[in-house]
Amino acid sequence: MPAEVCLNNLNNKRLVVRFCCGGLMRFLSHQETVTAIERTIRRSGLSVTFTQGFHPRIKVSYSPAIPTGVASLAHYVLLETDEKNSDPVSLLNSAANYTLRALSSWYLSSDHKRIEDFIDSYRMVLVLPRELYDPNLYDAGVEVTKKTKSGQRDYLAGDVFQDISVTTLKTVYMVKYSQPVDSMVPAEEMLKILSKEGTASHEGVIVFVEEGLLRGKYTSNILDEIGGI
Repeated sequence: MPAEVCLNNLNNKRLVVRFCCGGLMRFLSHQETVTAIERTIRRSGLSVTFTQGFHPRIKVSYSPAIPTGVASLAHYVLLETDEKNSDPVSLLNSAANYTLRALSSWYLSSDHKRIEDFIDSYRMVLVLPRELYDPNLYDAGVEVTKKTKSGQRDYLAGDVFQDISVTTLKTVYMVKYSQPVDSMVPAEEMLKILSKEGTASHEGVIVFVEEGLLRGKYTSNILDEIGGI
């Protein structure tokens, strides 16, 4: 391989950053969240690559959209960069909003082009008051609905709420389940199933994305195993 090609492969790296997004910022749309992350990157001075032209944009790919209103510990971005920083997380958080924070980062080889290649599902968490909800009411055969631009799409609960686990605490249940990114049915549909009153009240309910998954394995663990550069 020519020396200049080897040099390019070494210099042209990919940086993956895992962000969390909560507080009022969870009500931003996916595009608004993207804008907030890009502003944080620009303000931080992190070394990233930009597109050419009159309106340069950061060369970046984002993990699949998370429903508006849901807090997340798994907003992943993959950035193109030609210079490594010793501590990207601290640099980003020096310019970040307190409800949008960088959690961890990995430098990968230039072979990795898209963050979507590391995520096919999200691991969701519901914290439910025990006096209002009962996980034993779950029925995989119940029809649930996702609104789309052209109307709505119906699924069986068992097809979109997968690998369910329940932890019983003193006053709440912690219900975890996985959802494929191409069928992100709102948590309200799960609340309707588990509610003792048959409603989707958010009273006392906490919902957030815990992690990304690829074929059942946490995205962060996969990135750890790749090892970075």
